[in-house]
Amino acid sequence: MCLQAQTHRFVTPTGAGATNGLNWENATTLQNALTEAQGSPNTIIHLMVGEYVLPAEISIPAGVTVMGGYKTSSTETDTTMHSYPGYNLNWTNSGLCTILSGNHNHRVATVHGTLKCCVVRDGNTAENGGGALIDGGTVTHCVLIYNKAFNPNETYQAKGGGAYIQNNGKLLNCVVSFNRADNGFGVAGTTGNVTSNTITQNYATNCGTVTDYDGNVYKTVTIGDQCWMRENLRTTHYADGTAIENGYYSNSTPYYNNPYEGVAQAQIYGYLYNRLAAWNSVSGSSGTSSVIQGVCPNGWHLPSDEEFSQMVAFIQLDASNICGGSMNNIAKSLASNENWSSHYGECSVGNDLTANNSTLFNAQPSGMISSYFDYLYQKTSWITATYNSSNQCVIRTLYWDNATLVTETVSNERYHYSVRCVKNNE
Repeated sequence: MCLQAQTHRFVTPTGAGATNGLNWENATTLQNALTEAQGSPNTIIHLMVGEYVLPAEISIPAGVTVMGGYKTSSTETDTTMHSYPGYNLNWTNSGLCTILSGNHNHRVATVHGTLKCCVVRDGNTAENGGGALIDGGTVTHCVLIYNKAFNPNETYQAKGGGAYIQNNGKLLNCVVSFNRADNGFGVAGTTGNVTSNTITQNYATNCGTVTDYDGNVYKTVTIGDQCWMRENLRTTHYADGTAIENGYYSNSTPYYNNPYEGVAQAQIYGYLYNRLAAWNSVSGSSGTSSVIQGVCPNGWHLPSDEEFSQMVAFIQLDASNICGGSMNNIAKSLASNENWSSHYGECSVGNDLTANNSTLFNAQPSGMISSYFDYLYQKTSWITATYNSSNQCVIRTLYWDNATLVTETVSNERYHYSVRCVKNNE
């Protein structure tokens, strides 16, 4: 029997694709090392600590091991200098961990061989396995966080936000947290071995659908412990069948309005409601902030300002939802990938729409009505169930040229805004 010699390849985040990767001094790129490993199944690819933002999903062939955690002082294959990602405070620290990022654009890896001692994060797929598809291979001593398996067309349920296991794959001694999927939120699969892992705080992408009195069916999104509509409301009736009058410019009559051109636009942007219509004529008074069903379907209610704040706090737990390092810059994570006016500001909603909607909240720029309809493509505002101490209704707003979810107030009852409903606690 002839045994094939073991081959070692060395990779750093700044490695050059033209080098051979045969030592740290001539480190190459991860993609180049994987290409070189094709046909050489007895290969170990050593990854220096750092963040690897992958331009495309990687595939680790059978017989090939990709091993992260090497420190800057590592010498050749000295495994004493190689470390497991460690405690959660280290998982975003590229000076301590080898981070493989899908940058929310694609799955991080399909594993036929072995992936070891890496942080697998920010993967995104409409198929199974947001972070890793373990197809007969092994993922061991890794951390899988902030990955997503989400089918936007909802023709089927994408499974395994962190990992999906098939063909007797193995997930061993890993941490799987803060991943999302339509089903099997952290880990799912068919055949395989899942042993000695910590699998916690993974979430569904949605909580099904909800139907209003008019028969409109709305998609939903789960954010932390809350379930929100993923679309703006477009009903012309309250849940008990009472019709809402179509009109605008009144401080005393509950009105809805459809200012859009045709049914297709209304399905995208929803209808606009004045405060009286949104609250179903419930009187607003200083300090009001309670559960108000208002115009929402049965089992749902108009969110309070505090519930918006609760949503924001959960969004801020994931650093990938935050732009430019400021905790308040979460607007892009809420805004949809389409229809917003463009803007040059780096973290503004209108800058690079492809980077929006990491939360799946899918906020569309629906505009508003004051004396006339305005701001289509530039802003969206949602009425809350909160009246402040100055007898003004609190609204939450996204602007095309802003990076934050803005808290505003309105004292004029005739103005019309959008409505998003949140599900009642069961």
